[in-house]
Amino acid sequence: MNYKQEKRRAAIKKIAFVVGGIAIAPTLISQSLAKPFLASNPILPFQISLSQWAFESEIFGKGRDNYKWFKKMLEEDPQAVLQGSMDTTDIVVKAQKLGLHGVDLVTSMIYGHRNNTKWLRNFKQKGKDHDVSFICLMADTATKIGASDLLARKKAVDDHKHWIEAAVELGCEHIRVNPFGDGTYLQQMNQCSESLYELSEFASNVGMQLTVENHGHPSSNGAWLNMLIELTNHSNLGLFLDFGNFFMGGFNAKPRRWYDLKQGVIDLAPFTVGISGKARSFLPNGDIEMIDYDWNMEQVLASGFNGWVSAEYAGKEYSNTQGAQMIIDKLRKLQEKHKQSRTNLMT
Repeated sequence: MNYKQEKRRAAIKKIAFVVGGIAIAPTLISQSLAKPFLASNPILPFQISLSQWAFESEIFGKGRDNYKWFKKMLEEDPQAVLQGSMDTTDIVVKAQKLGLHGVDLVTSMIYGHRNNTKWLRNFKQKGKDHDVSFICLMADTATKIGASDLLARKKAVDDHKHWIEAAVELGCEHIRVNPFGDGTYLQQMNQCSESLYELSEFASNVGMQLTVENHGHPSSNGAWLNMLIELTNHSNLGLFLDFGNFFMGGFNAKPRRWYDLKQGVIDLAPFTVGISGKARSFLPNGDIEMIDYDWNMEQVLASGFNGWVSAEYAGKEYSNTQGAQMIIDKLRKLQEKHKQSRTNLMT
């Protein structure tokens, strides 16, 4: 670690004690990191992709009903969990029918093929045949990059390196990892930071962008995640931003404690490489309930975002396809709105 990193780490430790539940004004945290490279389009303010996870019920069927069994079988026989009516590779067919040209993939849906180069390349070719590219590979594994045990942490880093190599074979633009660990908020920040730096370096060497997501536990505290990215201090590390994932604690924690949704976007917009365009319910006018997509998109676009927003319906009222279409409709309205604003500024 060089002197600059040591100095930055020491400075962040001094203020890290407040991240347990108190929002930090973004002016307290330097935004001096180099901006990660972004997928750019000179015409559209952002592009729309489809999340493979949006079709989890059709791909897994009853394969996730017993989660303990599901996690066990992912390691022992990953094909056994794919009990749904939809083949996992048919996500590219869904995207094409919805008029989209990008898909975000999830490792648990292709778990058995991580080291199968032929299968990965065939899947990539199927995407090309349907005019669809793979944008993000969301790495959800049992290993935690922020584990307090050094050997466990090394195993997690090595495990994720294999997924980075798989993402390269698939032609993804970036791979998202979860900054999960154990210990206090400060301990997890330091442990995750060390792993993220190594993974960012590894990914950079193979031409892959690395991202983290606000995805539960400390990472859903916008100030904590902001400081984690700052502490890691690697130009190849960016953020996969989920507008709705600002509940703190575990996924099953009750009652949930929420970090302020808008403060979270302010904290994380400067690092955003990709966005999870998730919705669980809609208002009568087609807007997404509980999340102010109009305001959020203004924030990330003002910070220089020009990447992909992944449509993911997570509700029960509509089918996966119907819900995805409603999110896409909303995103296309925002595309047009901001495209027109840019046109007006240029004329």
